[in-house]
Amino acid sequence: MDLLFAAVAMTASALVGGATGFAASLLSTPALLLLGYDVPVVVTVNLAATLLSRCVVVWRSWREIEPKRVGLLVVGSAPGAVLGALTAGAIPAHVLRVSAGVLVTLLGLLLFLPAKNERTAGPGRPMHVFTGLFSGYLATSVSLNGPPVAALLGRVHLPVRTFIANLACYFLTTNSISLVTLTVTGAIPGHGLLPVLPLLVVAAIVGNQLGTMVSSLIPRKAFTRVVAALILISGLTTALT
Repeated sequence: MDLLFAAVAMTASALVGGATGFAASLLSTPALLLLGYDVPVVVTVNLAATLLSRCVVVWRSWREIEPKRVGLLVVGSAPGAVLGALTAGAIPAHVLRVSAGVLVTLLGLLLFLPAKNERTAGPGRPMHVFTGLFSGYLATSVSLNGPPVAALLGRVHLPVRTFIANLACYFLTTNSISLVTLTVTGAIPGHGLLPVLPLLVVAAIVGNQLGTMVSSLIPRKAFTRVVAALILISGLTTALT
């Protein structure tokens, strides 16, 4: 019965993730933890589910992807993922969650502030790399890598399809790096992944595809507000749980 509830929670989370480009892990993580799954299992399942569900998105919207922008984010994410895997165990879990939650909350608040000029270039290359670094660290430590990148892309005022395509490509690349990093460092749990992992991956793919169809119906300005609200909620939830 717990596995059925987990599949429903993953489908619903992936639906929101497909509609906004991120936030699937934000919603699925507390649900899976409440159902009794260990943190290493939750992190591994979220990384794998997000990676595989985004493969279809990248295949369908590859023309919308901005390779240079995604590349800068990935450059920062790789060392961030390694750092997160190596240091997460050395930092008290509650300290890590509260610190990450506060920083993500600030990012959400920043996104609610009006931009001076939507035609400006937005964040430069160093900020892209730093955001990737922060996101990569959160990916392997607390399974919360989406909000920092979503906040940065939100400040660039991209079309909805481009926003989602860039995030999908980023998740596809960085989640692969994160899973390899966790495997090399021995952080992948040796038990508890079957039959949870394959079932929840399928649920994530189904939910993500439904959410992607919904995203085409959301106006860009409303989409930006939804993204900001989800980032704010993710930060507060992480800090308070």
